[in-house]
Amino acid sequence: MTRNEGQASVILDNVCKLIQKKVHADNVLLVEKFAKALYSNMSKEDLANRNDSDLYGAALSLWNSLEKNTTDDAVIRVFNPEVAKDGWQSSHTIVEIIAKDMPFLVDSVRMAMTRENIASHLLLHSPLKIQRDDSAKISGLSNLKAEQESTSTKTVFFIEIDRQTDSSAIESFKKELESVLVDVSVAVEDWQPIRKKLIEVSKELPKRRHGKNKSEVAETVEFLDWLVSDNFTLMGYREYELSPVQGDYQLKGKMDTSLGLLKNSTEEHTRLLSELPEVARQEARSSNLLILTKTNSQSRVHRPAYIDYVGVKRFDDEGNVIGEDRFIGLFSSNFYNNSAADVPVLKSKITRIMDMCDFAKGTHAYKAVLNILETYPRDELVQARENELLEVATGVLQVQERDMCRLFVRKDAYGRFFSCMVYVPRERYNTALRRETQDILGNAFNSDEKVEFTTYFSESTLARTHYTVRVTDNNIEFNVKDIENNLIEAARTWEDKLQSALLESAGEARGNDLNRKYCNAFARSYKDEVLPSAAVVDIEKLELLSEENKLEMLFYRPQEEANTNIVRLSLFHKDEPIHLSDVMPMLENFGLRVIGETPYSVKTSDGKINWIMDFSMLIDSKGMDDFDKVSARFRAALTNVWNNRLENDGFNRLVLMGGLTGREASILRAYAKYMRQIGVTFSQTYIESTFANYPHIASQIVNLFAKRFSVKSPASSKTLDKLIAQIYLELENVANLDDDRIIRLYVDMIVATLRTNYYQKDAQNQFKSYVSFKIQPSLIPDVPLPLPAFEIFVYSPRVEGVHLRFGKVARGGLRWSDRREDFRTEVLGLVKAQQVKNTVIVPVGSKGGFVCKQLPSERDAFIKEGQECYKIFIRGLLDITDNIARGEIVPASNVVRHDEDDAYLVVAADKGTATFSDIANGIANEYNFWLGDAFASGGSVGYDHKKMGITAKGAWESVKRHFREMDIDCQTTDFTVVAIGDMAGDVFGNGMLLSKHIRLQVAFNHMHIFVDPNPDASKSYVERERLFNMPRSSWEDYNKDLISAGGGIFSRAAKSITLSPEMKKMLGTKKASMTPNELMKASLMMEFDLLWNGGIGTYIKHTKETDADVGDRANDALRINGKELGAKVLGEGGNLGATQLGRIEFAEQGGRVNTDFIDNVGGVACSDNEVNIKILLNGLVAEGDLTLKQRDELLYSMTDEVSELVLKDCYRQTHTISITQSRGTSTLKEKIRFIHALEKDGKLDRAIEFIPSDEELAERAASGKDLTRPELSVLVSYAKMVLKDSLVTDEITENPYYRQLLVKSFPRPLREKFNDAMNNHPLRKEIIATKLANNIVNDMGLNFMVRMHEETGASESEIAMCYSIASEIFEMRDTWSSISALDNKIPAAVQTEMLYQLRRTVRRATRWFLRHRNKSQTIEQGIEYFSPTFSDLSDNLNTYIVEKESARIDEAATKLTDSGVPLDIAKRIVSLSSLFSVMDLAEIANNSRRGIAMVSNTYFKLGARMGLHWFLDQITNQPVANHWQALARSSYREELDWQQRTLAQVVLNSFEADEKDVDYQIDEWMDKQELLLTRWKQMLAEFKTSQSHDFAKFSVALRELMLLSHNCDTPAK
Repeated sequence: MTRNEGQASVILDNVCKLIQKKVHADNVLLVEKFAKALYSNMSKEDLANRNDSDLYGAALSLWNSLEKNTTDDAVIRVFNPEVAKDGWQSSHTIVEIIAKDMPFLVDSVRMAMTRENIASHLLLHSPLKIQRDDSAKISGLSNLKAEQESTSTKTVFFIEIDRQTDSSAIESFKKELESVLVDVSVAVEDWQPIRKKLIEVSKELPKRRHGKNKSEVAETVEFLDWLVSDNFTLMGYREYELSPVQGDYQLKGKMDTSLGLLKNSTEEHTRLLSELPEVARQEARSSNLLILTKTNSQSRVHRPAYIDYVGVKRFDDEGNVIGEDRFIGLFSSNFYNNSAADVPVLKSKITRIMDMCDFAKGTHAYKAVLNILETYPRDELVQARENELLEVATGVLQVQERDMCRLFVRKDAYGRFFSCMVYVPRERYNTALRRETQDILGNAFNSDEKVEFTTYFSESTLARTHYTVRVTDNNIEFNVKDIENNLIEAARTWEDKLQSALLESAGEARGNDLNRKYCNAFARSYKDEVLPSAAVVDIEKLELLSEENKLEMLFYRPQEEANTNIVRLSLFHKDEPIHLSDVMPMLENFGLRVIGETPYSVKTSDGKINWIMDFSMLIDSKGMDDFDKVSARFRAALTNVWNNRLENDGFNRLVLMGGLTGREASILRAYAKYMRQIGVTFSQTYIESTFANYPHIASQIVNLFAKRFSVKSPASSKTLDKLIAQIYLELENVANLDDDRIIRLYVDMIVATLRTNYYQKDAQNQFKSYVSFKIQPSLIPDVPLPLPAFEIFVYSPRVEGVHLRFGKVARGGLRWSDRREDFRTEVLGLVKAQQVKNTVIVPVGSKGGFVCKQLPSERDAFIKEGQECYKIFIRGLLDITDNIARGEIVPASNVVRHDEDDAYLVVAADKGTATFSDIANGIANEYNFWLGDAFASGGSVGYDHKKMGITAKGAWESVKRHFREMDIDCQTTDFTVVAIGDMAGDVFGNGMLLSKHIRLQVAFNHMHIFVDPNPDASKSYVERERLFNMPRSSWEDYNKDLISAGGGIFSRAAKSITLSPEMKKMLGTKKASMTPNELMKASLMMEFDLLWNGGIGTYIKHTKETDADVGDRANDALRINGKELGAKVLGEGGNLGATQLGRIEFAEQGGRVNTDFIDNVGGVACSDNEVNIKILLNGLVAEGDLTLKQRDELLYSMTDEVSELVLKDCYRQTHTISITQSRGTSTLKEKIRFIHALEKDGKLDRAIEFIPSDEELAERAASGKDLTRPELSVLVSYAKMVLKDSLVTDEITENPYYRQLLVKSFPRPLREKFNDAMNNHPLRKEIIATKLANNIVNDMGLNFMVRMHEETGASESEIAMCYSIASEIFEMRDTWSSISALDNKIPAAVQTEMLYQLRRTVRRATRWFLRHRNKSQTIEQGIEYFSPTFSDLSDNLNTYIVEKESARIDEAATKLTDSGVPLDIAKRIVSLSSLFSVMDLAEIANNSRRGIAMVSNTYFKLGARMGLHWFLDQITNQPVANHWQALARSSYREELDWQQRTLAQVVLNSFEADEKDVDYQIDEWMDKQELLLTRWKQMLAEFKTSQSHDFAKFSVALRELMLLSHNCDTPAK
């Protein structure tokens, strides 16, 4: 049993239960039986949706009516049941009928409903035998089959019809039903009497007078008997008389003979024959025994057909008709369904027709005609005359099996209708044709009534439809041929017309091919709308579709709409429909308003489906001057938008309105996208509306661009100025200030554009799908700072990107950004960091970023699209970059250049593009770009940063230094780490393997949090190493067994994480659980040693910064402030892990941190080395001195040495920061002067670099605080950056001494093999300048150059050369190396202080050279001149100086040796102050021509005896309050040195020839000069008695000394 049946039976059971419960006990069984009888035929579906109480109510209502109705009269009730009134309800109107059971009841009731146009929802009827008791109460009921005695049989109806609310409608329907029931009742009651009458007439007929032969009579009798045998439903009878009246005949009914339905018409039926048509008159008086026809009225009983009429004529003796017996009723189904040969009258009629026709019996034609007649409509066979039927049969035979239309018309004998037989090929027959035929026939015969039809299909190719056209005027004139022609045209299908049109347009062969393909391809709706001739145009377009070309279109103005703004667009698309939501926005962006749209599918005979979409649109009439031109432009643009070659936005309006092509509109679009990136506040939509308002200005701007960059005819600057002036003139008509600003900005941007690839074509000679502009941002107002020197903006519908660079030789990575709205801001932030990072290397900073705009979601496709976008971006860059061939510049082709040669462009991998370097190099090769695979470092032939671990190792140098400065060696001592990233990452993975003493407590990436509260350093190291060596790994892969108790790996997607006791202890919290974000935040805030950032994201900010300022939404929830960070050291392997202010805040709290660009410079430095090496080697490959294979092998063999070079730079850079930092606030003023000097030259914007303002610096000075390490990091980078730039001068780069810097910048194998080739390196000058700048700043500190310049006014190159001499003489490099070698062996502070003393001494020496150097000497000569003196002095200093001083030096040295410093180094450092005199000594020795030993002895002893050394200490220890005092102090020192040198020379001049006893000679000289010396000694005595001195005292004292030396200066003998 199905679910429905089960439900239904449950409902019926429930109804029965209700009956049992509620009905009077006597009646329960009867009512129950009644309900079951009523509902037994109800379908399960009807039952399913009903409730038992309503079914119960309906049954009870009907039962009550039945019980009341004791007569045979019909009871009809039409009502809307309500619970309040009837105890049940229904949403429909209910009809209850109780009538005496008789035939035809159900059919007739249904017909009545149809006539009244009322739909029934449920019709239940049940005939019942009913037995009543004496009191007329029902005592028994059963169905008709039951063998039960009954008082009466009734049929009960329960009908649900459409809800009727109009009481008059209800009443009229009830009346109709009543009258129908009367008809049925009458017809049924008189059926037997009528039948008797028919039998009577049949028996009587042979005896009547008629003058007919026996066979004819017999046939008629046979027919009548056939009717009696249930082949005719008899409904009425009446006898008629025909009598002559006044020259006419009158037919009059005998009313008393009426039976059945004819009883209903009570008025006398008389009719004059003259009122009948001729044919009818003849028929009425003819000798034919029978009249067979139809009456004028439709039956209301049994079947809704016109009632059949059988008349049997009566004749007088003369054979005249005197009357008829008329029977009415309906032929039964046998008459229609059985063969015509079985119907008595028809049998002989057909025989007679067949005798009349010319075909021999048995022939095909004979059989065909017979078949036509056999299957002819029966009513027609009966009513039509024989000759009419023969004519039709032969006519049909002729058209049979031919594609033709035929019409046969027969006029009804009584002129009531025309019977039309229409034959059409069956495949042409359809409802539309049938309706049209009805209209044609109705019009032809002038009929107002609906034309009735019956259609007949057989095996024949023709379909036959019998139309009955009822008329009032039967004398109408008509021409069958004309009507037939109209029908033929109507039946001529759209397909027929299409075929003709195709043959006409395409010729017979192709026309027929196309017709076969498309004849059944179009939908009905298409054919209704489109003329066949127009379809030919559509077919031609559909034929153009292919896999490569999936879209075709027609854009036209319909002739009907010639003077309106309406245009039409047809889109033809292959294989699949176009979605409206895809195409509508496109059209609207062209400024078209869609007012109608129809899609059509076209299914061709080969089974393929293509689609046509037809749009009606309103167009703005501005652009409509030359519609053909507009149409071509629009079609091209829309095709490109559809194929994603043009973007879909409001700039496309300018195609129709501004007369631009789609590509020209893209110029404006590209600049708008660029505006968005440079922070212009206008939205793109707003800019679009500006141009929509001023389309002519838009075309002027495009024209300005075209004239500026057109390769064929570039305009002169005069012409360009004119065009700009013209645009500005137009601006007077622009009322809105915003519109004005936008248009001016466009002009500025075009003027700031130096190059574009807009006019370049690709290999297929097509314009490129992307456009790139080289822009000089300084020419555009209000571009966000810092301003790059140049940038290239690449735009295409797929990708946008920008490449910023701060100079012509610049390098930096290209990142795949996801910040579509502001990727330039991201890149600007990165390039700023890159700029300071690149101070270690030759190029200045550059950075690129691109966003993909059409990314698919599927992973592989996503990556592939990223690569394609990257390629477009790279091409955009290379398109407008010059090339070098054989040392000569080759300008970019088809590019108008508004700038100088510019050929250096290198890129590198970055976030998202780690594996793309080979792609970039592939494109560089395709362009024959001079850098070859040096273009993008990190390719497959190059240094693999991850394998080398170079970035992490570089940053680890910083980490080691931070720990070392806390006197911890992190390579031998365990320390705790929290880290960001995972072992699969380069920086994280390599970094976390750089010490075996790492105890990694917490690590997290974007998916997991790794927690190991008490890690085992050695075991966890091995496990991390295992993960790192896996091809792909995540924290999930970490062996959980190796995690200490209470730890684990947690998903960041978890709702919360339960904290173990160990985790609580580690985090210092009492919380039971935390969300993942809270846990990460707490990890950063707990106490630990090192935070290692090897991931992506910004996790530390300053308290004053908001999360929005940081611009990394993904990590807002776990970011902390610098002062909250619980680490002692922050190592920044990754970029942007902290904001600069965050670092500063951390450093102010005592945290040890540099900056990301200092820490992770290793990667950049490595890449730059690779590029420079490749440039050198590629030159050799090009010359044939080296094969590519040899080059690659050589490259790989030098990996370790390149790594060493890089790490040395990292080590030295952090070292210089430490030395500068070690002096603390004592040198703050110098640093402030350095900041001011940079600002004055426009090289530094403090706000951008977060360098404090003067007020803040003053506060720091007052509170004894210095600049923090992150701030010093910035200043060190700026010092190098500025210096690097200024050292690219011939004085330096062409100086033979500095060639060693070029050579040493390459690994040893290259120095040995290709030393000479290095002279031709394109970046030779830049390499020398970079190396020298780095050496100077690393050795001498960040403000050395500025200080030297301020103190001496010398140029950078002059200072650099003097530094080179000084550092070489003082053996700075070796001493520095020896001190560095003491890492982790002596306290860092001691080490740093020693290096500071070394730095200070070389600085003083540099100043000496700047003042006293003999400029005719080369650097080499200078070194040669002074070095011997230095080595002599170093070795013998103790013998030259007085004992007291020697003891002091020894004492100082002992302090250092106690700290673990080797004696020789200690001695060197403590002697530096004395060794400083080396230059003076050498000069004296040279001037006096004495031996160095004697000169030194004299110099030092004289100084000691005269108290000059003591006086020097006083100067040195004099505190300074400002810069001028500092300058004064240093000038006093120099003055004193000069006086000591002069006096020593005077003393030496007084010596007898080469005397050895210096002490004696000095005594002698001092005695001689007693008088002069007394004044000096008094001065010193005064100095010694006072605690503090002012600057004036020093000045006076030095003047005295000068006079002394002047007066003592006796000429040498």
